[in-house]
Amino acid sequence: MDELTSRKYPVREHIRFQRRLWVVERAGWLVLALIMLLGLLGLFGTGVLSNATVSAGSLTVEYDRFERATRVSQFIFQFAPSPNGERRLRLNRVFQDNYEIASIQPPPAKSSADGLDLTFSAPAGSPARIVIWAHAQGFGSTQIEARADDEPPLTFWVMVYP
Repeated sequence: MDELTSRKYPVREHIRFQRRLWVVERAGWLVLALIMLLGLLGLFGTGVLSNATVSAGSLTVEYDRFERATRVSQFIFQFAPSPNGERRLRLNRVFQDNYEIASIQPPPAKSSADGLDLTFSAPAGSPARIVIWAHAQGFGSTQIEARADDEPPLTFWVMVYP
């Protein structure tokens, strides 16, 4: 008896349907393996796919593209050396609305709440590094704009998962 033909005795079988079901099952396995691999690489949290660095002018930002709403996020802003001792970091209103700041290191010398305007003192001619730890207030995609001194803005996006 041929194993690939449908039988009616002792149990009714539909081999064509069973073969289609096997194909769907294997496709499901592949999808699950792909989701697991992307998760390990950082699509749903920290990892290679999540770590990002963007630069514009004298400002460089290191951050995670994919974050969790329950986790503290870290944004590292690095400034190139400047001739004067004062550096100014301005973040758009979207950042202020979507994040609650837990800590800023070093603490700013001056700040204002129109967007988020922070002024830091640094030795003249040396690079500056500012780290902001913040909690996301919600989830979804957020486009953040950062500006160093009076340079053109640097735009980047962050996806926050619940």
